Amino acid sequence: MSTPTARFFITTPIYYVNALPHLGTFYSTVVADALARYHRARDGKDSTYFLTGLDEHGQKIERIAREKGLAPQAYCDGVAAEFKKIWARAGISYSRFIRTTDADHLAAVAEMWQRLVKSGDIYTADYDGLYCVGCEESKTEDDVIVENGEKLCRIHHTPVERVKEKNYFFRLSKYQQKLLDWYASAEQPVRPESRRNEVAEFVRGGLRDISISRTSVKWGIPVPNDPQHVIYVWIDALTNYLTALGGPAAVEAGSGDGVFWSASHHLIAKDILRFHAVYWPAILWSAGLPAPKQIFCHGYLTVKGQKISKSIPATRVDPNAIADALGIDPIRYFVLREYTLGGDGDFTYEALFQRYESDLGNDLGNLLNRTVSMAHRYLGGVVPKFEYPPDADDNETTAIADRAKAEEAWTDFSPSRALEATWQLVRHLNRQIEMRKPWNLAKDPNDPERRELKFLLAQCCEALRWAALMVAPAMPTAAKEILRQLGRSADEGTWPTAWNWPGGTLEQPQPIFPRIEPEKQAALIARWMPAEAPAPATATATAKPSAPAADPTPPAEIALDDFAKIDLRVAKVVACERVPKADKLLKLTLDVGSEQRTVVSGIALAYSPEQMVGRTVIYLANLKPAKIRGVLSQGMILAAGDADVLGLSALDRDVAPGTKVR
Repeated sequence: MSTPTARFFITTPIYYVNALPHLGTFYSTVVADALARYHRARDGKDSTYFLTGLDEHGQKIERIAREKGLAPQAYCDGVAAEFKKIWARAGISYSRFIRTTDADHLAAVAEMWQRLVKSGDIYTADYDGLYCVGCEESKTEDDVIVENGEKLCRIHHTPVERVKEKNYFFRLSKYQQKLLDWYASAEQPVRPESRRNEVAEFVRGGLRDISISRTSVKWGIPVPNDPQHVIYVWIDALTNYLTALGGPAAVEAGSGDGVFWSASHHLIAKDILRFHAVYWPAILWSAGLPAPKQIFCHGYLTVKGQKISKSIPATRVDPNAIADALGIDPIRYFVLREYTLGGDGDFTYEALFQRYESDLGNDLGNLLNRTVSMAHRYLGGVVPKFEYPPDADDNETTAIADRAKAEEAWTDFSPSRALEATWQLVRHLNRQIEMRKPWNLAKDPNDPERRELKFLLAQCCEALRWAALMVAPAMPTAAKEILRQLGRSADEGTWPTAWNWPGGTLEQPQPIFPRIEPEKQAALIARWMPAEAPAPATATATAKPSAPAADPTPPAEIALDDFAKIDLRVAKVVACERVPKADKLLKLTLDVGSEQRTVVSGIALAYSPEQMVGRTVIYLANLKPAKIRGVLSQGMILAAGDADVLGLSALDRDVAPGTKVR
């Protein structure tokens, strides 16, 4: 293998084998695949290692296999085969598909355990606490809700179990300050900032040592020299990132694929942030290994405000069904272009078709079809190389600027911005065609050799070549077809450098995004929609508000001078969590421009923490601070409603945090 000039190691979570992929897992995997494809194109195919796979151990899998009358391994083998088939159709270009039942992974986990023992960070003690099988995680009383006298996991809304047994424990508390120093470092190891603030606040609240073995679970990796215990499934799962690179020793030595660890980027969803940004760095340090370079946490995709989940059939969106009608590239493009990585996004089929028609059909597809068609109509399908110098127009300048924006965005984990930069080039050339009217140039009596027409079509061909290479991380199949029609298949898998159409013969035009009539769109949506529409995330937030009862006593009038004392500001929610043992309260961290402030708000029945992060709100800045349930609240956010919260105050456009509202 040649030595690359740059390295990039991208990982997805390894998915639990209790269900097949849905749009949420598809989203994570396509983002990672697009990032890997970009880095390979720019830096060479040996520059990048892309890892995905399956987490196959744990109590939940043991139970599911038993219910299906299968041995756990046989059940996992069947799910793994289905995952590989689905990822092949989605064009997922992983370097390795890892399974936690792989032989080299069992060895890597055993080695990690021995390293933790050697560091003195493992000890035995009695464990007596709550456990959620769905999360495969211990729970505190603050982590559960009580309904009808039963304690339920806040995430799964299923009963938690009480576990009493002697376990091995990991000294997580030892690493509290080192974790805080790591979060504060200039490398920004956890992104986006709101998630870094979230885990830092959790760690500042104090860390408890964690149980890392179970005796009541059999389907897992035995503890070395104590096979009655099975290693905690999350230590098993997290070690996969090292297994793929040759194991802990290879990573420590930087040998073989171990060299990629210094460029490691874990792409995860926010529900597993604590495992990756708190437990995992501490475990690595204990094992004598460096923490990952960066953990990037993306939000949830929702359907009508409800998180897409394998356990809620009404939220299921099947990428395979969509691909049957549109092809796989449009759904890949949609999730990458529609959502800002890091925030939540709500999925609708209507938005999918809007992107399909506008971006893919009217912009990119139209530029390709009209360029290739005119080349055949006017030039016999042969478009010669540039006949004018590059400074003859601004197309090269535009292309170079858009490529730079795309490169910056892909490097910054912002696929949406990268694709927008690519579309700026596409739209620019479509405008050129409208302004310069090649159909008139073809009939210009003053240009019998059609020099102006040849030059314009050469510029369009080169713009399409660049656009195909720049869009390939998102839509590899469409990019390949564009290059084929341009006669430039040899360029596949590269990144555009020189702006210089070399001349060539174009293939016959073929539509790559054929039009779908509204009637067919409606029929497809009806077929794809779940049988039972999901309930709104919060009935109080989405139900039609009833008219408030008339108050016979009008509010007291205030003078203008009194109103002037109220300081209302624009604020952005950068972190949010529930206040323990308070069903109605959320603790919000607000960016108010010059600083961050904490506000406790009684909106938890109408809005979840996940729905609040990233929102812009209106904030009463000069309210006297007060302690609410032990949390200092430094202001108030504005909401509509009296006894029930019916909605939050909002702005109709982006306004910078700290801006005064008057």
